[in-house]
This record gives sequence, structure tokens and C-alpha cells, in this order.
Amino acid sequence: MSHRLYKIIIALTIVSQGFAEVLVVPKDYATIQGGLDAAQEGDTVIVDEGVYDETIDYYGKSLVLASRFLETGDSQFITKTVINGEKEGKRSGSVVTFSGGEDSTAALIGFTIIKGGASIGGGIYCNLANPRLHNLVIKENRAEKGAGIGLYESSPEIVNVAMLNNRARWSSAMHITSSSSPTLTNVLIANNITSFNTGWIYCESFSSPSFNHVTISGNSAPDPEGEAGEMLRRMSDIEKARLEGIHIANGSHPVFRNSIIWNTTQQEFFVREYGEPSSITIAYSTVDGGTNSIIDKNKAAEVNWREGNLTDGPLFVAPDDQNYALQSSSPCRGAGENGDMGMYGGWGKTSK
Repeated sequence: MSHRLYKIIIALTIVSQGFAEVLVVPKDYATIQGGLDAAQEGDTVIVDEGVYDETIDYYGKSLVLASRFLETGDSQFITKTVINGEKEGKRSGSVVTFSGGEDSTAALIGFTIIKGGASIGGGIYCNLANPRLHNLVIKENRAEKGAGIGLYESSPEIVNVAMLNNRARWSSAMHITSSSSPTLTNVLIANNITSFNTGWIYCESFSSPSFNHVTISGNSAPDPEGEAGEMLRRMSDIEKARLEGIHIANGSHPVFRNSIIWNTTQQEFFVREYGEPSSITIAYSTVDGGTNSIIDKNKAAEVNWREGNLTDGPLFVAPDDQNYALQSSSPCRGAGENGDMGMYGGWGKTSK
């Protein structure tokens, strides 16, 4: 989409909100939370580029919080507009919180979210909320569960998002629980580390997330030569397996389409042995190890291995540099339902 067309669409969107106001941080308010507190339903809060050392809460308001990316379509504003949850060397909770019943009229657009620290949802936490989370980088956050994003009875729309280098004891990238059904489109989940249990994504308790054009790669358990090495050496194979992969439990039904799931681990999926039966549906995706990478020792899940799946390596451009674009010779090129598998173009420049 051209920048001119993008600006026209944004202008029409703002006009359609009637008498909604546009507040600017730091021009009108020194902090992002100050802008949110002053804003009314339907307003837009625009944040100029910079690093903002604070944690923020929408407090149930239906409003748009965005960087200048919203007006320009220039992705540089995503990396240059940073909300940093670390204050004076301490991480003081989720960087962004939605816990007041926010619906899809509440939106967070065009930021880098870093250095949160919480029991669940170090970067973003949604509790009984369904906001739009668009064009974000969520990285270097910590949590007990879901260092990138934590969801409790929430179904946000997650589009054009990268979750990178987050670390948790449980579910390093996402914790999805209690009837949460988020939709993820054009998302990268890479280089996240889990130190205790439930892999990089934990989907439990009647949750049904949808993953479309998602790349999940380079995620891992702790380095066996690092500080957690002694613990890892004492673990049995099944205990180590609990550290890795996408975990599913208790009546949950994730669906993966047009996606790449490729991590150097024992398995890509692990079905937990408690609660109601679950299912996994995979179509037009490449999975390292195919159905052999789905560990379900108690036959607690129905595996729907649908049409169009591959087990070939995706041939990323430079995964060691977090460039998960596809090489021109990748078998994932043109192998999706309507184009390539994985996040469109990868997170980085596509190889020519």
C-alpha cells in the first residue's frame, strides 16, 4: 500500500469518529499514561518517536494509541517509538495492560514494547479484553507466564507483530488461557526462551487461537552450558520435552494455517495430560518433523493433519540475525493457500 493511500485511509478513519480528538505525546502530555488518562472514548493518542520509561493501562477506554506509523505507514516509527517497562533498573509489571473490558475499538499500533516484568504478560496483558494489537515489536520482556503476551479470557486481534527474545519460566512468548481465542495474522515468534515448563506458547482451558501466516522458529530452552545447565543435565527426556514447543491442554483447539513451525527441539507440539480432550489442526504449513513432532503420550488430542502440509526446511535468509524472510529457493514460497507460508516476507528483507 502506498503512503499516500495509507494517509487517506487514516484520515477517513479519524473523520468517521465524529468529534473525536487527537492528543499528542509529549506535545500535549508529558507521558503516554497522561495522554490516555486525558483522552475520551473514541479519541486517538499519537506518540512522537522516543523512549518512554513507563507502564500503561487503558482502564477500559475505547481509544487508539499509536505512534506516527499510524499516519505515515513508515515502519521506522515502530522501532523508534519505544515503551520501556524498566524504571531505575526494576521491571514494574506488564508494559501495556488491557483489563477493563476493552473491545476491538481499543487499539495499540506501531510501538516497540520492551523490558516488562510480570506474573503473566510481561509485554502485554489482556484480562477480559479484546483489543487490536497491530504493527508491534514485543521483545526482551520477562514473566512467570507469557513474557510476550498473556491472555486471560481475551481474544485480541494480533496483526503484523514480532515477539522476540522474551524469557519466562512458563510459555516464553504467549500464555493463552481461560476461553481465549486470539487471531494471529502475519506474526513472528522467534528466539524466545523458556526456563521451566510449557514451551513458547501455552494454550489451555478451552482456548481456540487461530494462527495464519505465522512463523515460529529459533525458540529454545536454556543453554545447557549456561547457568541452567546443571538443572537440564538432571532432567529426563520427558521433563526436557516439557520445556519445548507449543503446549495444548484441557479442551483447547488451536488452528495453524499457512505457517512455519521450525525449531531445533525434540518436538514442536506437546499435549498435556489433564482436562478435557483437545485438538490440533494444521494446514498449508511446514512443521519440523511433521506428525512425529506432535507428542501426545496419553492420546488426549485429535490431530487434524490437513492438505498442503510440508516437512521441508523453510530456508530462511539469515535466522541467526533474526531475518526470517524466505530464500528464493525456499519450498515454502508459493506453498500456502494464497502465496508463501509464514509471516509475509519474513521479519526482514526478502531475498531476491
